[in-house]
Amino acid sequence: MNWQFLRTRKVMWSAWLCCVCASVMAQQAYQPYQKPTERQPGIYFPQAPLPGEWRKSLGLVFTSTPPEITEEIRVIVPAIDVNLQKRLSKQWYLSGRIQTQVVQSNLALGPRYATRLTDKLFVGLGIDGVCWFGALTIKDVFNSQALGLQTIPNVSLGYRPTRDLQLTFRTEGVMDLYYRSRAGSLEIEYKRRQLNGVAFVFALEQPFYKQRHVSLGVRALYSNFNWQFWSLYATFERDFFYPQLFFDFIL
Repeated sequence: MNWQFLRTRKVMWSAWLCCVCASVMAQQAYQPYQKPTERQPGIYFPQAPLPGEWRKSLGLVFTSTPPEITEEIRVIVPAIDVNLQKRLSKQWYLSGRIQTQVVQSNLALGPRYATRLTDKLFVGLGIDGVCWFGALTIKDVFNSQALGLQTIPNVSLGYRPTRDLQLTFRTEGVMDLYYRSRAGSLEIEYKRRQLNGVAFVFALEQPFYKQRHVSLGVRALYSNFNWQFWSLYATFERDFFYPQLFFDFIL
């Protein structure tokens, strides 16, 4: 086991938690408690957009590779993250998301239902249809393509402790629907429907600079497959832990 890698990952997660705690404490110290407003800009918080409003965000997602897959190479893989949401009714809205690393991408689209329980507490339900695809081609050396379909049902709990601060905890189930890959003349395809993992998301959303709001959080995925590493799974039939950090500016 690479203890240096474990220390590095521990430092990364500790630094993130310190930043979150400092942000919350700083905001609470900056101003006295004020009753939460009717709504604040947010992407993860379970609340439908206003009529005619498009909610948008742009940022990055960083995924740490499991040491069992990449062996001696430890990589934190970034992906561009784009979110877009549109109101359908008072409690229903449509959520779309694109994550891309140019050579591979993930597209998600699905409905959300959100309702208020109290002045501070909100709850939401949703299900996303996901399509991912990738292609790695090096002339006369490597030629591989893959695509897959998944569905991700999710439940969110949102808490707004102050006027500007929003906290969200979300639980996700990751289900495979379809997979196809090709490396040269070798092709693999299957259509099994099965639960292949679970994920837990914690997000903090608040003003950042000149009233520009941000989403900051972590996603802990435990699964036997992750779309970003599809080209490495030929010899693995195990569940791995994928820690992710995300940071998005709400536009």
